Amino acid sequence: MARRRYQKGSIRRRGNLWTLRWREDVVLADGTIKREQRTTLLGTVEELPTKRLVEREAASYLARVNRLDYRPAKRVTFSEFTAIWKKQVIDLLKPSTAKVMNSHLRFHLVPQFGPTRLDEMGQEQVQTFVGKLAKGRSRHTILNVLGTLKSVLRMAKAWGYTVAGFSYSELVIPSSKPAKPGRFFTADQVRSIIELATEPWNTIFTVAATTGLRPGEVLGLSVDDLDFEERLIFVRRSAWYRHLILPKSERSVATVPMPGPLADVLTKYLATWQKNEKRLLFVNRRGNPHSENKLVQKRLWPILDALKIPRCGMHAFRHSHGSLLHSAGASLKTAQQQLRHADASTTSRYYLHVLGSEQRDAAEKVARILCTDVAKLEMKSNHVN
Repeated sequence: MARRRYQKGSIRRRGNLWTLRWREDVVLADGTIKREQRTTLLGTVEELPTKRLVEREAASYLARVNRLDYRPAKRVTFSEFTAIWKKQVIDLLKPSTAKVMNSHLRFHLVPQFGPTRLDEMGQEQVQTFVGKLAKGRSRHTILNVLGTLKSVLRMAKAWGYTVAGFSYSELVIPSSKPAKPGRFFTADQVRSIIELATEPWNTIFTVAATTGLRPGEVLGLSVDDLDFEERLIFVRRSAWYRHLILPKSERSVATVPMPGPLADVLTKYLATWQKNEKRLLFVNRRGNPHSENKLVQKRLWPILDALKIPRCGMHAFRHSHGSLLHSAGASLKTAQQQLRHADASTTSRYYLHVLGSEQRDAAEKVARILCTDVAKLEMKSNHVN
């Protein structure tokens, strides 16, 4: 495309204001190039009292379009770009991440910014959006939605689109309400739940309670992740509905101890384990990982109802493990390693990749608290010997 001639723009005075008008080429969503007329405010007469100062200010605005390497700006609306983004990016994300971002776009971002051009989505527009979200939604939700918006706009800028953008630090976001303590079971409750559960739910609950693994990590375990010789469990993947995905973070991919009582439970379970194509430890009738939602609703809740324990999710086993680690005398660092939190403050507020004797000893103590039958058998064996 032939380079346009050098522009000086058209400077006008409107009352007490100086304005600049110029022309600029933009690339539309369909790839066509359109020449648009643009206008901006340069300043007031008090700020720029002479024509020379006004021209100098105008030159700084026109410097970009007068550069020898100038290329037309790619300009689209938020809806147009997100349609492009979905086609090229969404399928490359983790299914769980894609689902959340799609939800943010569908219910919050596109309804708010759909017809707005990316170069018009600045700090003021985003702040207005935050104000609307703040009515009835938590700070955590607001930050998550803003995270999706920032990710999409960052990609647009990297692809050469003109983006106004916004700064997190300049946004006023409502402070969070005091967090509700995470639900957890007492040791007696865990024992009662495991006792009432039939297989494979009995083993699933036992693994969750004695290791502190996240629900998806328990349901994503393979028989190849179990090392009975070294008594270790390798956390390599997580189940999300029928998909096997990477765990929550890099730190989540780790190794945790397999306490003795859990090793006995798993050995007994594997005696009747049915081989499957994915070599998963726990599978449904179709050979896929169990769904956490269905497991909670159809297996855990009936047991909780029978025991008159308030309903909650599988994550309560993880909170219980953290609490029992603390009760067993584990240090904060050990608990952080066992639970694989990136930040120790997360461990200290709510509930430990090097395996040390302290971490193994603490996990052993928790398992023996929960698996009393195995502990009793060991005590009898030691007494006989």
